[in-house]
Amino acid sequence: MRHDLYEEKRKDITDAPHHNRVNILVPFEANGTLITCGTFKDGYCEVLDINDITDSIHYESNILVGSRQNEKSVAFIAGSYLLVGKMDEDAKPQDSLFSVVSLWSTSESQPGGIFSRIAEGTDAIIQSTVRDVEFVDGFQRVSRSESYLFLNAKTDSERKVLVLWMNSSKVKKIDIIRSLQAATIRCCSDKVRPVLVASTVIPSVNGVIWAGVFSAQNQQDPENSALALYDISNVQGRVKGFCAVGDKPCGSESGSELQPLSVVFKYSSMSAVTAVRNGSWIVLFIGTSDGQLIKIVLDDKFTPGCPTVLYKSDDEQAQLPRMDFDPVDFKHTLL
Repeated sequence: MRHDLYEEKRKDITDAPHHNRVNILVPFEANGTLITCGTFKDGYCEVLDINDITDSIHYESNILVGSRQNEKSVAFIAGSYLLVGKMDEDAKPQDSLFSVVSLWSTSESQPGGIFSRIAEGTDAIIQSTVRDVEFVDGFQRVSRSESYLFLNAKTDSERKVLVLWMNSSKVKKIDIIRSLQAATIRCCSDKVRPVLVASTVIPSVNGVIWAGVFSAQNQQDPENSALALYDISNVQGRVKGFCAVGDKPCGSESGSELQPLSVVFKYSSMSAVTAVRNGSWIVLFIGTSDGQLIKIVLDDKFTPGCPTVLYKSDDEQAQLPRMDFDPVDFKHTLL
């Protein structure tokens, strides 16, 4: 689409009667392509010309890179590879280790050829002893080629929010995987909110400031969800049950937990957040599960001003599940 949302090109994914869900749509700007994957038949991935999406550069069938119908996945370019985080949907009852993060080649010249996760003698994966994981967000910090993944992990005894960090400037897939560092993210001091709902990165010159919406899973509570800020510039350590392929034992606990720099807002049902800088001010836009769009301005010490309701749906059941800024001018919010 053009900036005015006028449709310029259309790509029909499939004209077959089988149900298809596009689960990966990742621009690879460095080589001018768009990677798209879906669930049609037994799965497929396709590389399109980003300037003309009707031009198919490569198509591969019978490959499921993203998640199936009912699960979430997170995908983005890490270095020159496609990084995918998702629950292991092919796990067997007797399995004790599950594949949760994988690196896929994006060209034939890389190990295993395009859409292969083969590395040097093994698969390029991060494993977990935790079966029940939900990936919420992820991104690559381009200036330093650092990759971040944020997920919820659930065991019989607890829920927790984790951040996984990798050095995606490394050339070999297996070296990126083995650079894994991880930490548990805690929110907050007034009550435990062990589920991450949404997140965003706050543009910063120095460091990496990240905002997360955390939930206590009780929407009858007027302060069920909290929006908190963290400095994630230096994620170091290990979390129990997460490790690079081949590590034994898998993920002994080390390092410290991440605590909030500031808790800036509490509400019953926050569901989305995005942020932009305006000089020294940080402007946060928050979507809620009852159909509100709220703005909060923070000063340079992350102190919030009064929240402003910009929009309220007539239907309180309406949800605002995700928000992003227009990447062209950052003057419009896309819901």
